[in-house]
Amino acid sequence: MFEEQERIQQNLKIIRGYLTKTFPGYEMTEDTSDPRICHRFTMTRLKTYEQFKLKVGWPRLSDNSNTPDKTRRSLEHGDVAGKMRDVNGQYFYW
Repeated sequence: MFEEQERIQQNLKIIRGYLTKTFPGYEMTEDTSDPRICHRFTMTRLKTYEQFKLKVGWPRLSDNSNTPDKTRRSLEHGDVAGKMRDVNGQYFYW
């Protein structure tokens, strides 16, 4: 259980860093209201209130095979930020 929690925290840290880097000038908020289902992120540009949202499935966060390095590569190669922009204000489920 401790290992799973540590992996989840490491993966969340990678996702936070990715979103902060790819959405400069945006403020991040997180909603963990669906534990063991998903973790939600909202990136908001404070000047215009433009928002891009991401829902990360719990299995992606907790799976043994999803190391922080693999999570980083998946975010970048999967162009998650681009897909968040494509759904324009709706949650992109990853």
